[in-house]
Amino acid sequence: MNREEKPSCSGCGNQKGHPFWGECKLYACAREHKTEHCGICEDFPCELFVNQFDPAHGQKSAFTRAGLLVYRKKTGTEKYVEMAKKLKDQEERP
Repeated sequence: MNREEKPSCSGCGNQKGHPFWGECKLYACAREHKTEHCGICEDFPCELFVNQFDPAHGQKSAFTRAGLLVYRKKTGTEKYVEMAKKLKDQEERP
């Protein structure tokens, strides 16, 4: 399946704040706070974070991302990427 059929965001760092749908306010906010990602920001989770989500997945997806970022903060980016891929694979299975 290509991006046009099922677009997805590969993460703030990979997209440099410009995912397929436009400009990411979360990326800009993380840069303003001089943090690598939202999960290590002292204001996390903030209103901006919990209200930034893909309408196709609903607001629940913001809370899934929050859990992943807490995991990233605790275990590091490498394990976070592994877990995110694992969850995505589970999501794509019929």
